[in-house]
Amino acid sequence: MNTCVCGNPAEANGALCSRCAALRVLELAPDSTASQIKDSYHVLVKVWHPDRFQGDRALMEAAEAKLKEINSAYRFLTSPAASARRRTRPTPGEPAPANPRPQPQPVAEPYSSRPAAAAAPPARPSLAGVSPALGLLFKLVLVAVALLLCRYLWIAFDVQDSTGEAAAKVYEFGKDNVAGRLDAPKRRFLAAIENDLGRLGMRGLLPAPAVAPQPALGAPPAVAESAQTASANPGGRPQPRPGAAPRKLYPYITVGSTRDEVLGALGPPAASTESKLVYGRSELDLKDNAVVGWRIDPVVSPIRVKLWPDAPVDPDLASFTVGSTRDVVLVVQGTPTAFSDDKFEYGGSAVYFQNRRVVRWKNDPASIPLRVRTP
Repeated sequence: MNTCVCGNPAEANGALCSRCAALRVLELAPDSTASQIKDSYHVLVKVWHPDRFQGDRALMEAAEAKLKEINSAYRFLTSPAASARRRTRPTPGEPAPANPRPQPQPVAEPYSSRPAAAAAPPARPSLAGVSPALGLLFKLVLVAVALLLCRYLWIAFDVQDSTGEAAAKVYEFGKDNVAGRLDAPKRRFLAAIENDLGRLGMRGLLPAPAVAPQPALGAPPAVAESAQTASANPGGRPQPRPGAAPRKLYPYITVGSTRDEVLGALGPPAASTESKLVYGRSELDLKDNAVVGWRIDPVVSPIRVKLWPDAPVDPDLASFTVGSTRDVVLVVQGTPTAFSDDKFEYGGSAVYFQNRRVVRWKNDPASIPLRVRTP
């Protein structure tokens, strides 16, 4: 008769007794304790639970067979019969019990390959059943709260200072500067899009500005009126009138825009003189407190500027050539980044005029390519 390593008789045609064979199923040693048996059983049940292999039918069936084997071994090891079959051979230094009596072990309920519905974990709350109307209402409430907060902040900022007339003037100037700075990111964004569309030959996709076309190198009527009022005053600036409407912020800086209108739209410059306002790498040239020219860096320091043609031009023109008028160049190429009477500059490109007609050009495709047609 074969003898198991624990000293008990081995099973027929085997080298292990029933208890040691069950312990091997649970991956335990022959001298494992009841606590180790229980811990190993719970770990193996989690490892071999069929629900972990739902994506593969063959693996699921193999896991079910393995789980049945684990459950069977655990039932045997926790039964009174298994306790009676514990090893009889004492370890070195351990006296053999005179009359060993197996103590009954608590039998734990083995895991099933299909857990009951009552044992399933509670389902997490889901938003799948929430009505779309409630979701939209929640978003509208968030928007309303944000707008209300902005309104309260503006009211707080708009509190008048009672320290004196000088402080009130400083306050009004600061508030206008803040309004201009808040509008500057939007204008730079639109200017960058318009510039990129011009490079791709897709100019005109952006909506037209709300300002009606004016004569070339001229300003919108309201701007011209402000310039005339400024020239009529000794200081070159329009005098404040009681109850006058707040100054408007125009979408473009153009020839004829006053210094105050530029400050209201762009805020304080980095540097300024009587004849120049500097914003980063862009410069606005002034004469008698009105814009007469500029040099714009559309990438680093973009400023939204605009020139309009003198006379109507076919808006469908796609290119210009030698002999084309300045108006044609303005319609085809757009507002230059710098200009004079005999030259329009577009970044590193330039168009030269004589008697207001194109005589030659310098094309820099790496900067702003010119839309020219070779004669």
